[in-house]
Amino acid sequence: MESIDRRMLLAMAGLAASAPSLLSAAPLAPLGPASPLPLADVRLLDSPWLTAVEANRRYLHALEPDRLLHNFRTSAGLPAKGAVYGGWESDTIAGHTLGHYLTALSLMYAQTGDAECRRRVDYIVGELAVVQAAHGDGYVAGFTRKRGDVVEDGKAIFPELIAGDIRSMGFDLNGCWVPLYNWHKLFAGLFDAQLHCDNQQALRVAVALGGYIDAVFAQLNDAQVQTVLDCEHGGVNESFAELYARTRDPRWLDLAERLRHAKVLDPLSQRRELPAVDPRQHPDPQGHRPGAAA
Repeated sequence: MESIDRRMLLAMAGLAASAPSLLSAAPLAPLGPASPLPLADVRLLDSPWLTAVEANRRYLHALEPDRLLHNFRTSAGLPAKGAVYGGWESDTIAGHTLGHYLTALSLMYAQTGDAECRRRVDYIVGELAVVQAAHGDGYVAGFTRKRGDVVEDGKAIFPELIAGDIRSMGFDLNGCWVPLYNWHKLFAGLFDAQLHCDNQQALRVAVALGGYIDAVFAQLNDAQVQTVLDCEHGGVNESFAELYARTRDPRWLDLAERLRHAKVLDPLSQRRELPAVDPRQHPDPQGHRPGAAA
């Protein structure tokens, strides 16, 4: 024990002797904004984490892009190349899975360099461009809407909104299940395709879709915009802030600021209690924070 005690005392004495020089050392330069480590610069070794990544990769390969694109193509009057999936993809929220899938493929490519994931990203973005060309106005979506027992293309709700017929029970907009939330996921997938797979066509698709959405909201007054935002919309305002950050077109920042859900953001900015609504109906404040898109 004595030898251990002596070593500890010597170590403490050395630390004490160096303290003045440590205190007088020049201060460290301030660090800049933090940024995530690029996934492409990291490769996992054999481990439970790599096992999980490989399970994700197998699942992504098992899904069929043409089945996820089913409603996108039929919405534009194009023949489907695959049968629609069941579950939510057969309901009026159809199409939102494709946005998640684009993000997952893009991240998997960045993380592993998987060529098949990159090929699927390029294929899906190309198909979305074909759908937009068929619509002719920038529209691209897979959601539908119910009118009684009839299921029809979700695009039908937008002339109604423009005409002032705006109806929502919180999760639907004129019979369509969360269309703006749906688009938020599609925008995210397109942005990830551009960022991680260098697919510049993805940004062009996003810009064209933004143009369609902007044209709809341009014909609504502020009160009508707030009524639309009472339907769960995710963080679609963030989509337009991000579109501004990538294009520097002030049109998108103006739209992000217009999609300000006053019911939530007013009490939030005033440090008051938020209304009792589903958390997914709270917009992403990132789209409204000053300088967020700088």
